[in-house]
Amino acid sequence: MGGSKLNAFQWRWAALAAVALALGLGTAVQSASAQHKANENDMEVPTNNMEIVQQGKAKYAQRCSFCHGGKGPCLSCGVFKYTGNSNSEIYVTIAVGVPRSLGGTMGAFGTTMSQEEILSVITFLRWEEKRRIAAGEIPDPKLNKGNELPVFPTTN
Repeated sequence: MGGSKLNAFQWRWAALAAVALALGLGTAVQSASAQHKANENDMEVPTNNMEIVQQGKAKYAQRCSFCHGGKGPCLSCGVFKYTGNSNSEIYVTIAVGVPRSLGGTMGAFGTTMSQEEILSVITFLRWEEKRRIAAGEIPDPKLNKGNELPVFPTTN
């Protein structure tokens, strides 16, 4: 993986390595009053720890909102276009990015954000998703039994 561009094969191997790393981090996060887990095998994130939520919100504003506040897909809608809807897969997407060969244009943040920063962003996204569902701003993605992705709101 000598260059900045990864082919699909290299991306998949990098993604698998990131998942292994993320799953290993899951046990450290679980002890911090974990609240969100997409499925029984997913790592948990502490959505009830407002200190971590606020850290994630600040990091999201600094690193993510430029794209995901406009041209990029909604990240607080509970559905992720390029990965499954698990915290581990979101971790991989942030760390490894989404290359053009897979239909995306998001760069990798795994070398410029710490593991804790990535996890705090995921925690913020899950907290914001829960808040938006409770406020009736977005439908609960767990209730969408069809294969179609929900229509994302025009504002985040």
